[in-house]
Amino acid sequence: MQSVRYHGWWVVFCAFTIALYGWGFGFYGLSLYLVALQKIHGWSPATISAGVTFYYVLGAFAVVPVGDAIHRIGARTIVLGGTLLMALGVALLTVLREPWQLYLAFAVMIPGWAAMGGGAINTLIAQWFDRRRGMAASLALSGATCGGLLFAPAFAWAIDSWGFATACYAAAAVMLATLGPLAALVLRPRRAGEHDVGDEAAARINDAGEPRTRRQLLAEPRYLTMVGAFSLGLLAQISFIAHQVAFLEPTLGLKGAGWAVSATSLSALIGRVVVGMIVDRIDRRAATTAVLGGQIAGMIVLLSTTSVAGLYLGCILFGFGVGNLITLPGLIVQQEFPRRDFARAVSFTVAITLLVAAVGPSILGVLHDLSGNYRTSLIACLVLQVAAALLVLIRPGPRPIDRPIDA
Repeated sequence: MQSVRYHGWWVVFCAFTIALYGWGFGFYGLSLYLVALQKIHGWSPATISAGVTFYYVLGAFAVVPVGDAIHRIGARTIVLGGTLLMALGVALLTVLREPWQLYLAFAVMIPGWAAMGGGAINTLIAQWFDRRRGMAASLALSGATCGGLLFAPAFAWAIDSWGFATACYAAAAVMLATLGPLAALVLRPRRAGEHDVGDEAAARINDAGEPRTRRQLLAEPRYLTMVGAFSLGLLAQISFIAHQVAFLEPTLGLKGAGWAVSATSLSALIGRVVVGMIVDRIDRRAATTAVLGGQIAGMIVLLSTTSVAGLYLGCILFGFGVGNLITLPGLIVQQEFPRRDFARAVSFTVAITLLVAAVGPSILGVLHDLSGNYRTSLIACLVLQVAAALLVLIRPGPRPIDRPIDA
């Protein structure tokens, strides 16, 4: 009964809502902004894509301090501030007149994306859960998948039906009206003696001392194999998703490719929930390799067939791991690093992987142009996934959690 009443589950619901809007506006929405701004102003895709690259690169740096900021300032202030900035940035997109102004709008959105992204959500969940953190994080970050599955299609319908400006104002208003009060009420500090069932021992731990610096994290071999593996895996994943419609459209048509993307998103949601139910009881590095193995199988199917059923199957297999590659880094950090290192290590990991992944879509585009088809691009993704699946299994030296910070 205590578990049902535990306030941490309200935090999970709030984090789900944060992820829904964060990824809806700050990730999936980018492709919608590109199309709308191209139609309104006649700007070339290259011009707008340069702004998107600016957004991703600066966003990676903005994520770095978010975990420390939540601990120092408080989750409520960070999330509410980020929500306001995201809404303001989206509103600014509707009044652009010159291409350079796109960078100004994105510069306002970037701290909002950082405050509503994976580093922030992992830190929120870590403040309330220990033993069942895998399940809690998976449920919270399912909001990111729903941002693509539910929010983005609804936003696209609104743009098509009401026009870009009205749709942006309406969507931003809905976010402020729903997420604002929820975050204000739910995101409070955990009280003394308040903990999830099974976290009694963790609640009594005196995790004294300063967390490792980012330089010390980069000197940890286990951290390097973990962040390297997820950088490669997300590089392949984001690159494929960016080109998925273009790859599938010649065979499936535009509508069929759209359904395949929906199947990928639905598979990602199912995969995140299924893995979340068992990840707290298994080795998380091995779980990462299994998840990447499913994506490798999906990529092999996509490379081996041109049938409609085969392409859908490949997308579903690939999709099963899409959400989990965002959730698992924080869970490995929890398993291998002291509690005091969690917020900084997770935010730093998100920043590094996002920065690496940002160049992926451009690389796949170049490979496509050089070869004349997507086969070479998909083979490159397959190689990256195999390398990631092997690298994450390398565990050099003892876990940092088992030795002092100055060892």
